[in-house]
Amino acid sequence: MPSAHDDRDHKETRLLLAAAVALIPLVAIVWGGIYYFVEYANFSDPFAAGLGLKNAALISFGVSLAVILVMAVVSGGDAIFGELPFTIAGFLIFFVIFWLMIAWIF
Repeated sequence: MPSAHDDRDHKETRLLLAAAVALIPLVAIVWGGIYYFVEYANFSDPFAAGLGLKNAALISFGVSLAVILVMAVVSGGDAIFGELPFTIAGFLIFFVIFWLMIAWIF
């Protein structure tokens, strides 16, 4: 007969598996963000045009998605289902702030 300790180990295993699965898109998003940043950032010319709103939106989407995924994984998955409206609102706020700041700074 399984004990309470076995059930706890099963939950920890599921959480570890969920974190490992969440890391795969996170790594892909970070790689894509670095690719766009390096491709469009011209470090040799300080007076270059820089990133536009379109490219900043792509980078901002990746950064915002990564932040929301990390927050959802750290909270144990409660933010995915229980507080979905707040998660979506947080994503949109992060996206707009990161989008405008990246376009303005770079």
